[in-house]
Amino acid sequence: MSTIQSLEPHTEVWPELQLHQQLVLQDLRGNRIVGTLDGMTNDRSTLWIQLTGGLGRQLVHHQDGYWLENAAS
Repeated sequence: MSTIQSLEPHTEVWPELQLHQQLVLQDLRGNRIVGTLDGMTNDRSTLWIQLTGGLGRQLVHHQDGYWLENAAS
């Protein structure tokens, strides 16, 4: 699994990701979104994450201030 880790929020569209890939997103406040990729728009600007623990799905736009973190951390 390939993820990107950066010190700044994601401002470009999301990289190509595999459906059902494990993801961890983080923002500057330390908020984390953990789950699997459930869908992505064709322009890669928006993705849906099926949250770990049965917490539903969350929509994340590339300008929401999150970046991809290494899922193993």
